[in-house]
Parts: sequence; structure tokens; C-alpha cells
Amino acid sequence: MNMKIKTRFITVVLSFVLIVISAMTIAQPVEAAQTGEIDTQSSLNVRQAPSLNAKVIGSLMPGQRVEYIELGNGWGQITYQGQLGFVSTAFLSEVAGEQVEEEKRVEEKDVEKEDKFREVKPDQSESQEIKRIILDPGHGGKDPGAIGNSLQEKEVVLDIAKRVESKLREKGYDILMTRSDDTFVTLEDRVKQANNWEGDLFVSIHANGYYDSSAKGIETFYNAGSSEAREFADLVQEYVISKTSNLSRGVFKADYYVLRHTDMPAVLAETGFVSNKEDAELLKSEHYREQVAKGIVKGIEEH
Repeated sequence: MNMKIKTRFITVVLSFVLIVISAMTIAQPVEAAQTGEIDTQSSLNVRQAPSLNAKVIGSLMPGQRVEYIELGNGWGQITYQGQLGFVSTAFLSEVAGEQVEEEKRVEEKDVEKEDKFREVKPDQSESQEIKRIILDPGHGGKDPGAIGNSLQEKEVVLDIAKRVESKLREKGYDILMTRSDDTFVTLEDRVKQANNWEGDLFVSIHANGYYDSSAKGIETFYNAGSSEAREFADLVQEYVISKTSNLSRGVFKADYYVLRHTDMPAVLAETGFVSNKEDAELLKSEHYREQVAKGIVKGIEEH
């Protein structure tokens, strides 16, 4: 066999080997998705690509569950609001498959119990009137809350809460304000006030702050395990977004003290980011605060 034939033979063999390897690579099964829980003190950025320099397209909240595919190099691929997103796996705590399944079973049982209750006592469920509302303006006094763009959270949310209070009183609701001025009230005292008063709904009003000034929009939280609180949170989020046309960041379950320890359905509304220039300008606006208040009132009325 002369040199030219040998060279052609080797080239053909190598090409065949490469084709086989490529086919084997293509045939590999897609990496199975894992379930992780957001393990941060604040929200976790979702990026357009697996890089810290990539554009932020959204965020996930502490305690939120997400399915992701491990890409290596500290990144996971997720689906975020219908599009591809990437998050740092350093801030994801793996949730065992058995735990996820067990929680699903518990949630299904809770829904089952609630459905049975409605079937047994339909009149009582339908006739229950919502009349007593607790409004909880966050922070106050020595605790300013989030600060940014010449705003203090405690001042913004007290003004919004007073607007909500006024509108609800005009509609005949009984209102308890956990604070009506620039006073510091502990979380324990807020909960104690609400439970002792035996209100029907609890609404905590806040404004957000984050080190990444691109984070903006409105989100509403509820305590996990309460389907009624989830429905209430959905309504508040829907109507506040409808009234303000601001970005909706979604509805999330959270383990906040005032949500966990209140005896009635409770939600916490984050009305915008003082750390974001665009949101801050809105939060300074009388019109925006009024629209937020109208949205919260509408959510209460529709519950």
C-alpha cells in the first residue's frame, strides 16, 4: 500500500470514528432536572446566559422552589416566565425527590379537606362576610426599612396604608392599623394586635430594596399551607398591577413572621423598589400611591 492510499485510509477511518462519537454524544439522554430551593437572604437573579455579566431578566425569592438542569461551572438552567434563564447553583439547596413528592401529597390532602368542607357547609362558606381588615404598614420609628433614591420605606408604606384605610372605611369596613404614625412596632406586637382583634384579613404593606438597582416591580407573598391566603394574594397582585401597570414579579409563598403567626388569611405586598430609579419615581408620586391603594382595596373587595 503506497503512502497516498495509506493516508486516505487513515482519513476515512478517522472520519468514521468521529461520526460514531458524535452520534453517541447526540444520543446521550438530556440531564435530568433537579429541584432546588432558593437559599439567600434576598432575591436570586435570573440571567439571560450563564455568566455574571449577562443581563438580569428577573429574580427568584428566598424559599422559592425551582426545577433546574445542572450545567456545571456553578450554573443551572431553568425556565423563567416562558423563557430560558440561568441561575447560580451556589444559592440553590437541593430538595430530595422524596421530599417533593411528600409535600405534593400533603398539599393534595389539604385541598381535598378544603373541598370536603365546602361541600358539607356550602352556605356557611359562601355567607362568610369580610368586614374586619388589619392593615400593617411595615417598619417605622427607628426602623426605616429599605432606603434609596431619597426614599424611606417606612414613610412610603404608611402613606399607602392610610389611603387604603380611608377607602375601606368609606366602604363600611372596620379597620385596625398596626401603626398610624412613625412608631416602631415589633413583629410580635403586630401579630398580637391582629389576633386579639380577630380580624378577617391581614395586609402587610412594604416597599422593596435590593443591591442590584435593576430589580423592579411588584410582588405579593402569602404563607405556605393556606390556599385561601394564596387566592387573596393572587387578587391583590392582579389588581395592584392592573391599577399601576407596573411590572409583575409574581406571587410567592414566604415564611415571614407576620404571615406565619397571624390567625387569619394574610398577605404581604411589596409595592415597588426604592432602590430602582424608575420605581422610586413612581413611589414618590401621589398618583402611583393612590393607584396602589385602589388595587389593594379591590383585592380585598373581590376576596
